[in-house]
Amino acid sequence: MYVVSAATFDAIPPLTLGVLRLVIGVAVLAVVFRGRLGLAAAPKGRIVAAGAVVAVTMVMQFVGTSLTGGAEGALLTTTTPAFVLVFGVLLEGERVRRIAWAGCVVAVAGVAVLATRNAGFGGLAGAQAVLPGGITLPRALLGDLLLVASAATWALFSSVGRPLVAAVGAFRAILGASAVAVVLLLPFVPLELAGRTLPPITPLTAAAVLYLGIGATAIAWSLWYRGYAAAPPAVAAAAFFAQPVVGAVLGVLVLGEVLGPAFLGGAALIAVGVLGIAAATREGREAPE
Repeated sequence: MYVVSAATFDAIPPLTLGVLRLVIGVAVLAVVFRGRLGLAAAPKGRIVAAGAVVAVTMVMQFVGTSLTGGAEGALLTTTTPAFVLVFGVLLEGERVRRIAWAGCVVAVAGVAVLATRNAGFGGLAGAQAVLPGGITLPRALLGDLLLVASAATWALFSSVGRPLVAAVGAFRAILGASAVAVVLLLPFVPLELAGRTLPPITPLTAAAVLYLGIGATAIAWSLWYRGYAAAPPAVAAAAFFAQPVVGAVLGVLVLGEVLGPAFLGGAALIAVGVLGIAAATREGREAPE
């Protein structure tokens, strides 16, 4: 998803691409359910809250990827399990073992290595982004910060949406939350497109949009929610690290991205941290009551 979106931003800017992704995902799920949305039993407040979190996540995820790259986007969002632990404790009363918190610390150290890589140390800063108030940051560093924030909101999305899945099922929970996110984000699309001259839409661009809407939203999100709802909040930690491996390989092969030793070092730390979280989760599940 990160590599496909990064390769598409030249044709369709991030926010607009995110909205198209959600619209297609909602349409596909609505067709699957033959128009019978089945959301009457869903807590309405939860649907709105989950949709708002999806909207914020989508903006930070796509804008962050546009600033820093597909491989880095795929890597940094694997910090989600650390935030899953935090929200599991705060919102769901989960008990977390010390080794899991140690894993969080190691994963955060990996993020710090990547942030150092993109903060300008060693002349790697690149182009600058101007924030409100005249504050400037390296674009790649700002992208890193947005991606880590999107990992946090995705973890929050998972916790907020658990009651929805219990009430109406994973696929309908995704349908309702995504529909709310579309309503919230759609007014900003004209603002993003104002003054832009977009290139003609090619078959490859159309295929990318369809992939993002069908594969990365309707199918992948629904499967994630279904699995998350059936397991303790941190059990997805071990599986998460498949994401940056795929993202890094495709980022190099498709986008020509250069990883470098700092990327690999940060990746190693994040891998150790995520696996530590996974090990703690497994031990907790195997321990006698």
